Amino acid sequence: MSESDWLDHISIDWNDFDSASRISGEIVRHLAADRALLRRMVREAQQDEHLRPLAEKHFELTYIVLYDGLERGLRIRLHRFTKGLEDIPHNHRFSFSSALLAGSYVHTIFDLERPEDAEPGRPLWTLDQPEGTHEGASVGELATVGLRPALATVQSAGSSYTLHHSTIHKTAMPDETAFSVFCRGPAQKPCALQLQPDSHSYLWKFGRANETSDVLASRRLSDDEYRAFVTMLEEADVI
Repeated sequence: MSESDWLDHISIDWNDFDSASRISGEIVRHLAADRALLRRMVREAQQDEHLRPLAEKHFELTYIVLYDGLERGLRIRLHRFTKGLEDIPHNHRFSFSSALLAGSYVHTIFDLERPEDAEPGRPLWTLDQPEGTHEGASVGELATVGLRPALATVQSAGSSYTLHHSTIHKTAMPDETAFSVFCRGPAQKPCALQLQPDSHSYLWKFGRANETSDVLASRRLSDDEYRAFVTMLEEADVI
C-alpha cells in the first residue's frame, strides 16, 4: 500500500476558493506535522516513474513532486528555497497552499499600479519576452505603470498560507535556506506573470504544454541531483 493512498479519496474544487483553501491547508499542515509520512512519500516518489520526471530546478528553488492527482484538484510538492536568493514578483497559473517545514523567508504581496490609478505621465512597463521561452501560444500586453508592496511577512517553520492564482508575490531568503510542502490546484490560465522592477518590464511564464524542449531540459533534475536533494532533506531534518 502506498503512503499516499489517503490522498486518493480527496477532491478539491478550486472554484470554491474558501473550501479549497481549507482542504489544501489541512493537507499541507498534516504533512508538515508527520515527518515520518513525509519521508516515506519522498522515498516512494524517488522510485515512481510518473512523479520522478516532474521534479524541477529553478534559480531560487528546487522541488520534487510527491503526489499527483490534478484531475481531482491536487498535486503535492516539496520545495527547497536557496539561502541568499530572492525571486522576482510573480503570480501563478494555479492557486495553492504552502506550509513551512524549516527555515524562513520574507514573503511580500504586491498590488499592480494601473495607469488610470496613477499620476499622469508615468510610462507603461514593457513586455520583455525572451525568444524560445514558449511555443504554440501568443503573449499579450499588460497595462501597468508600477508595483506597490501591499503586505510583507516573515514565514517560518510551522506557518502556512493559501494564495489565489491572481495574487502577485515574491519570496526572499536572506538568512537561511527554507523548505516547504506545497499543494497546488490545476492551472486556471495558460501563463503566469513575472515582473522585473529594475527594468520596468514583465514577461509571461507558460506551463509545460507550451514550454520549449530547451526550457524543459534546463529545469530537469538528473539522478545525481535528485539523490543530492533527498540527502539535503535528511541532513536538514526536514524528513
